[in-house]
Amino acid sequence: MSSLNEEMASVQSEIDDVRDLLREEVPELFAFDVIVGKIEYNANSNTVTTTIEPSSEARTQIAEEFGGVKVKIEDQLTMQFQLTSNE
Repeated sequence: MSSLNEEMASVQSEIDDVRDLLREEVPELFAFDVIVGKIEYNANSNTVTTTIEPSSEARTQIAEEFGGVKVKIEDQLTMQFQLTSNE
């Protein structure tokens, strides 16, 4: 039987893997540069919530995409992912 410390280390490792995956894959969902900000795990709901903010280049990229329109970016996007088990 494993100890509580070993179990906690295992869970922390899995959470770190999810964080790394989100930082790598979430920006691919957008047609402009974004920065993945805060990533939080909620054990009660088994979810991971992350904030996504447009990068400093996003305004220029979006303006060029739409033919030079003026683009105003003021806030961040929050995404929540429900974790599931493969067991």
